[in-house]
Amino acid sequence: MEMQALIEEYLAKTDEELLRLSLDSEELTPEASTVLSNELARRGIGSTEQLEAFRREEEQSKVEQSKKPGTLFLLHPYGIGRGRFGRADYVFNSETGIERFKTTVFVVLLWLPLIPTGTYMVERKRRFFSNEMPVLEKLPLDWEQVLKVWIVAAASLLVLIWLLKVMPRFMYRI
Repeated sequence: MEMQALIEEYLAKTDEELLRLSLDSEELTPEASTVLSNELARRGIGSTEQLEAFRREEEQSKVEQSKKPGTLFLLHPYGIGRGRFGRADYVFNSETGIERFKTTVFVVLLWLPLIPTGTYMVERKRRFFSNEMPVLEKLPLDWEQVLKVWIVAAASLLVLIWLLKVMPRFMYRI
């Protein structure tokens, strides 16, 4: 990336975004690191004490975020617990590989979503078998998504019941 483009990009970033970038400055190119240092100095936010305080705040925020309801989408092997269902307002950033969407957490019994407990905006890095989803914010319950999940669950249950009823006919056919 050209130096002028980097300068313009960093000018457009918020202080928080720049501080977050500085936490991972070892991953930046030398040019990007120089432009970042200059922009932090220009804004007067690049001191070692400020960076350390920001690092502590970020770590504390991650701890608090992991304690938020809805971050644990645990489903017991017997299909009992809480699970997330649905993916509304899906956005994928191909540059960063991060997807962001709304999902609803349900109390689950026998793998069937019964009671919605909350709708959350989550994001995750798109990876094979990635299940880590930090909650960005808790939203009002999305009843449209809840209804769609219930309809799919009810249809799946009806298909399962129908298959259990029809299967013996095919298995014991003479």
